[in-house]
Amino acid sequence: MRIAIVGATGVLGRPVIARLLERSHEIVGIVRDPTRLTTHPRVRAVRGDILDAGSLVAPLEGCEAVLHLATAIPRTGSQADWTTNDRVRREGTQNLLEAARRQGRPRYVQQSVAMLLAGTRDVIADEDAPLQPSSRLESALDMERAVRESDLPWVILRGGAFYGRTSDRMEYLNRLAREGRLVIPGDGSDYISLVHVEDMADAVVRAAESDLSEQIFNIVDDNPVTYRELYEFVAKVNTAPAPPTGGPPLLASFRVSNARARRVLGWQPTFPDYRAGWTTEENP
Repeated sequence: MRIAIVGATGVLGRPVIARLLERSHEIVGIVRDPTRLTTHPRVRAVRGDILDAGSLVAPLEGCEAVLHLATAIPRTGSQADWTTNDRVRREGTQNLLEAARRQGRPRYVQQSVAMLLAGTRDVIADEDAPLQPSSRLESALDMERAVRESDLPWVILRGGAFYGRTSDRMEYLNRLAREGRLVIPGDGSDYISLVHVEDMADAVVRAAESDLSEQIFNIVDDNPVTYRELYEFVAKVNTAPAPPTGGPPLLASFRVSNARARRVLGWQPTFPDYRAGWTTEENP
């Protein structure tokens, strides 16, 4: 297949490209800086910007699938402005959907977030559970709505909180533990559903290659974890003291099931939970 990717140089885009190349696909990477894209005979870098509608149409010509993997999420632990990320989700998604319509309605895969299912500790939510977005996630809700209302053959992948070598969450928490600054959010009883970036990349490739349409999948590992369990594990693998409770809250508690992705998409995580995939500099 010829597959266009917006967000090709990002945390998720890089491992997605590696997998697509292993499976002999051709890639059109729509990027603002073509020099940052992987050099390979089957990768073509095209200058474009998801916030510039006019730059998206021509690169999609002849593509059988389009992957929206673009984000502008601030780094873990920062207090950066989320405005650009909201624009990518709202304006950018509309721009890419329209460009795809004009180029023959190829398969469309949208990266989204499982945090839309936040709000419960007692129930493991599936894709049909009520959405409870925080104000920061209203743009993700708008993004999903735009995709669902389109006439493209679409798949939405709601990823859990990323970790892995190409994501900064693991490095950030490891560093806090080694510096003795790791503090459990609240009392530690809230849940977080994680996913290793490599497992998310596998789900994207499966969705791009499938004939599924109008489907939403949670892409998370098998075992939601409380912040207390996760942070105590991070401290232990970094040979750091057990962290105290009482830190500021981070994400709202979200405890999510991957059963539909396993059953319908044929996906399963290589790293079933954080204990299988978490590494430190001392423990590669």
